[in-house]
Amino acid sequence: MNLVNNLLRGYSALALMKIIDVSYPTAGLMLQKIRAAMSERDQMYQLSGLIQLDEAFFGGPAGKQGRGTDKMAAYVAVSATNEGKPLYAKIEVTERVNKETALDFVTRTVSPGSTITTDGLNVYPQLKATSYVHDRVLSSEAEADEKLRWVHTLVSNAKAFIAGTYHGPDKKHLQAYLDEFCYRFNRWAWQPQLFCRLLSA
Repeated sequence: MNLVNNLLRGYSALALMKIIDVSYPTAGLMLQKIRAAMSERDQMYQLSGLIQLDEAFFGGPAGKQGRGTDKMAAYVAVSATNEGKPLYAKIEVTERVNKETALDFVTRTVSPGSTITTDGLNVYPQLKATSYVHDRVLSSEAEADEKLRWVHTLVSNAKAFIAGTYHGPDKKHLQAYLDEFCYRFNRWAWQPQLFCRLLSA
């Protein structure tokens, strides 16, 4: 558990099998249980305050990118301080990106009253009619990169994690890998406590 918890890149079942000298199914089961604990712990909390929200596409071979791709879609949200520093993240795989799934993701993962910054995609303006403050910024606007800086950075880092450790996972396992990524991201400031926190979970 300490090995899996402390390595930022994480371990695949194949890598863990070799390190601790167990069978591949045993290593896989151990990792499934650890990731399940990570996921359950993070589901206890909602993001709040200033939120950056975007959608991303993971997995599969290189090719067409962004909206319209056949890769797996996910909503990505990160909270930030008033000074613009990132705090906590949520990433959730979705069957499709539309108004219904966007609102469902937000209502389950973001506290009412929060300010949510998004790009100009037409699935997000509905947030203004709910219990959230919606800050819509078009990609063509000069401030777009800064206002969505951390959610874009999070997407980039999550993709690097997925590609570097799991080499393009299928949909069955993608959510668990993203939960693992978010668990570590959400506790980057608590490195000395990571093992005890995960053991408790």
